Amino acid sequence: MNDKQKIPLYSYGYAKNIYKKMEKYEISNKFPALKENECLIVRLDGKGLTSRFKDKDKLFLSDFHLAMRRVMENIKKYCSYIKFAYSFKDEISLLLNQDFILNNKNYDNRVEKVLPILSGYVSAMFSQYITKRLKDFPTESFSFDARIIILPKESLQNYFHSRQSFAMAAFADRICSFYGLSIETRTVCIVKTVLKEKGLDWNSFPQYVCSGYVGYSKEKWVVETASDFSQKWDKYFN
Repeated sequence: MNDKQKIPLYSYGYAKNIYKKMEKYEISNKFPALKENECLIVRLDGKGLTSRFKDKDKLFLSDFHLAMRRVMENIKKYCSYIKFAYSFKDEISLLLNQDFILNNKNYDNRVEKVLPILSGYVSAMFSQYITKRLKDFPTESFSFDARIIILPKESLQNYFHSRQSFAMAAFADRICSFYGLSIETRTVCIVKTVLKEKGLDWNSFPQYVCSGYVGYSKEKWVVETASDFSQKWDKYFN
């Protein structure tokens, strides 16, 4: 056998030696170092889910929201470093324990390890649960993107309050569209008043649709309809 026909002695050591020359091309991104007064949030957004699960004949699709609740209930099981979570429609905001990510060898504080895992678990769980909820729904896969948000701790309540405000505004818009309400200034208060004039009651709709879900730890991980963050923050953060 001549030199050109020699077969390398494949082994772990051989592979490692070959790839060692390639490592310089691999891009690794660390989570930014947090200051003492900062916290780390990852927000996930579904790609095209809101339009995919909008039914012109229904104000909202309860099975969609219940599938999102199932995701919230189980995400802590797969990603134990989640400290707090809030979800509305196809969005989930997760407050992370960065010390865990920094000191766990499976993550090593690397963005490319944490974000794909969070996005992957949420995407897989939603795809699984939505097909269980909707028995006649064709088998499809759905995806969530993920972004990093670093906040001063003093802004944490305002962040979640703003996300909940988006949830309530979105539901108010949906109500106006569904019932054909011509309201120029669509504050929740005004929409409630107009609904009442038409014999409808905002509070008759499931509150998880307009307020979203919250996940937090007591003795165990709890997921429930979110209370107003501007008024009941201490319920979640004592």
